[in-house]
Amino acid sequence: MKKTIAILLLCLCRFAQAQIPQPDPDTTAKHFLIVASIKNLQEISAGEQAIQRAKKPEIKSFGQMMIKDHRGAEQQLLTLTKLQHIDLPPQATGGIKPDLLLAGTPNFDSAYVHAMSAGHGNTVQMFENYATTGKDPAVKAWAQQMLPSLKMHLERIKIIEKQLK
Repeated sequence: MKKTIAILLLCLCRFAQAQIPQPDPDTTAKHFLIVASIKNLQEISAGEQAIQRAKKPEIKSFGQMMIKDHRGAEQQLLTLTKLQHIDLPPQATGGIKPDLLLAGTPNFDSAYVHAMSAGHGNTVQMFENYATTGKDPAVKAWAQQMLPSLKMHLERIKIIEKQLK
């Protein structure tokens, strides 16, 4: 009888351990990567618009740089998500249109530059935040790696913005 009670208690203890909730995974890494992916795709799409619609060669050149740099960043991001076993929703990896509704804008150059300046300011802030406070070491390292390029984009668009004024 004592053996039966001991076995029963042992089973109950193991069952109780199985019911203890496990710590939540770092959802902030997934959220950060989703937003970063959307931003990459928006920059690529907006860069394509700049190549087609911009009048000033420096804005076309900036658009080309956005396409090249953000395509590279997106490839790195997708590789990172595979290595980290993070599944991004389809909405974050394709079919993204730019935030810009510039089709009928009479002064595309000015609208594009303003949008890029504000957008890159927000993006740099987001990457700096994750690079310093992020929980996932691999995602944090990637954010740190991307910051110099993003800051360079911001500096360059600020220069173009001053030239337009």
